[in-house]
Amino acid sequence: MNRMVGSILALTWIVAMAALIQRDVLPLWSAQDAPKSLLPVGEYQVGIFDQAGQRIGTTWVSTTPSPLTMIRSTTELQVSRIVGMLPVGGTWILSTDLAYDAHNNLDSFKFALTAPGMIGDVTAERLERDFSVVAKLGNMRKTMLLDGELSRYLSETLRPFTYLDGLHVGQSWRIRLLDPFALIKNQSLEFHTELANVARMETIEHDGRMVECFRVETSSAVAWADSGGHVLKQEVQIPLMGRWILLDEPVDKGARRAVTPFPKSSHARTR
Repeated sequence: MNRMVGSILALTWIVAMAALIQRDVLPLWSAQDAPKSLLPVGEYQVGIFDQAGQRIGTTWVSTTPSPLTMIRSTTELQVSRIVGMLPVGGTWILSTDLAYDAHNNLDSFKFALTAPGMIGDVTAERLERDFSVVAKLGNMRKTMLLDGELSRYLSETLRPFTYLDGLHVGQSWRIRLLDPFALIKNQSLEFHTELANVARMETIEHDGRMVECFRVETSSAVAWADSGGHVLKQEVQIPLMGRWILLDEPVDKGARRAVTPFPKSSHARTR
């Protein structure tokens, strides 16, 4: 009798592990190379809205090719308009610098956050294969090594996708996300790995016209990218703060200059 019970328990465990591998492990093993994610040289703007349609922030992105390709983004976030459990309100400024070498490999990155009475930053330099990461927030200082292979596609939980060129339905790849809210809420440095999958083609309305897009899904976000790789819309589920909608917009140069000085470029789409 005990032998039969043991056999049943062992069989149940094997079935459960097989289901777990099928659901969580195999997709990561079978993930392909990430699509080209370096934005063409120029300036871009993304509006951030809550699920009621109220604007809660704006992101400006600039790509410059000298001598390393630099992708710089600055986000102004009106946290006072957000219903959530964040300990710091007011206006937040988040900035990200990503530097890529001549082979389009991520060479270094820096993330900075400024909130009322609080300043934090995360910097990383490549050490052969991996990244040496240092996070500072007030008197807190933490260090860690970050797997270089899993960080080939690096972004933020607030804006998982920037540019996705060369997509096809069925494609999948791994992305590494930095959580800026954890830095403030828990004073912890958190990176999450998620699987992105191109689920299907889908037509959306954007800027007054219907556009056929690739629908890209992760466990926490959905994005729509046109045939040229430009991400026109994203819906991101933010823990404790609900669903945010990110929309590609023409660049408002006045609003951009009020937040941060960007290099001049003839590629900006102005209002």
